[in-house]
Amino acid sequence: MGVIQVRLPDEVQAVIDRQVAEGRVADATEFLAEAARRFAEDLELEDDLMAEDKAGIDDIEAGRYRLVTNREDVAAMESEVMARVRDRLAADKG
Repeated sequence: MGVIQVRLPDEVQAVIDRQVAEGRVADATEFLAEAARRFAEDLELEDDLMAEDKAGIDDIEAGRYRLVTNREDVAAMESEVMARVRDRLAADKG
């Protein structure tokens, strides 16, 4: 396990001290390790979302999209999506 020394603003140190005093974490190390883990997860999620965004933009630029302009279009799309969901669920059970 690595060791990193950091200087924390007083208000951050106060939050950590309060969480330790309330028993929500054992110590500052546990607090900071959990905070770092959550931040790393957030960054990974952000990367995933950016990749999805890029894929969507690429699809639009390649003409792979459908305009939904009225209630009938929405109903048709919902029917298609639900049919795909049912097919996937049936395949998973099979």
